[in-house]
Amino acid sequence: MEEETRKRTIVKLNPKTTSTEATIRHKEIFFSAIVILCFFGWIQWVWAQDYPTRPITLLISYAPGAATDVCARMAAQEASKILGQEIIPLNKAGGGGAVATGILASSKGDGYTFLAVTSAALTNVPHMESVTYDPLKDVIPVIQFGSLTTGIVVRSDSPYKSFKDLIDFCRKNPGKVSYAVPGVGITPHLAMELVMFEEKVNIVVIPFEGSTPAMTALLGGHVSSAGASTSGFLAHLRAGRVRALATTADKRIGVLPDTPTLLELGYSTGVLLEMYIIVAPKGTPPAVMKKVEGAFRKGMETSAFRTTAENFYSYVENPSSGQELKEYIERMHAKNGEIIRKAKLGK
Repeated sequence: MEEETRKRTIVKLNPKTTSTEATIRHKEIFFSAIVILCFFGWIQWVWAQDYPTRPITLLISYAPGAATDVCARMAAQEASKILGQEIIPLNKAGGGGAVATGILASSKGDGYTFLAVTSAALTNVPHMESVTYDPLKDVIPVIQFGSLTTGIVVRSDSPYKSFKDLIDFCRKNPGKVSYAVPGVGITPHLAMELVMFEEKVNIVVIPFEGSTPAMTALLGGHVSSAGASTSGFLAHLRAGRVRALATTADKRIGVLPDTPTLLELGYSTGVLLEMYIIVAPKGTPPAVMKKVEGAFRKGMETSAFRTTAENFYSYVENPSSGQELKEYIERMHAKNGEIIRKAKLGK
């Protein structure tokens, strides 16, 4: 009888003993993981204190002289003073930024290679052609260094006094209005595609190789309207040769206070902003990213950078960065991808 009682006691106690041991083991694993994570975090922090120890390469996705190039070079020049190491610009133009982004994506994430590019290389181009990178996984947004503002314009002697006038005419005369754009699938093009979807009108889109030929076609009377960057049409507007009907920004542009945005005009999806951004390859240590972001942010506060950016109408007071910038890229990647698919512009 005593033997049976002892066996029953053992059977009752064993499960409790096993559960206790398992709990202790789980705690040991948990705390070990915390220690390891803290150790690697400490290692990264220590490494970042000495970073950078050699020059940094800044790939630039456009040719010398373009707005992206000029603004990126000035931002890099000012940031290098803060970091204490030279930032060497290296132009790798082509494919709307896809060439340079592909090079960056295959680079080592050691904090010594970054890229200055327009957000379209991540939000538009991958939907239109095959690229060698995943825009949401292979690159990490660091900080914005400008915005590309765009507008829809007509000749000053055009009968269209407002954007509504233009759309009303389109509705009554399908296919009679032509619209010049600086390239296929870029912001001015997608903006008008959005309008056509919402208004159910037909506008003939004619792509050109850049804002200059698009504006030349408008001024020559070869097209009814045009979409271009602010820097591409502002001189013509100030000279009285064109009239701005709307912009694609989220709020009115400082140099065009009387021109409404598509959002103001009732187009709920009419905000199409293209940003100038600095990105890094995946694997770049967060502490290094933070240090580079801080250097560029301070560099962009200098009068030298501000003057340069304002010459291209791209200066932003509070540049986006980190998680905020990442989420913006993700949203615009989805939104622009949908427009491109609907317009059948994709690959």
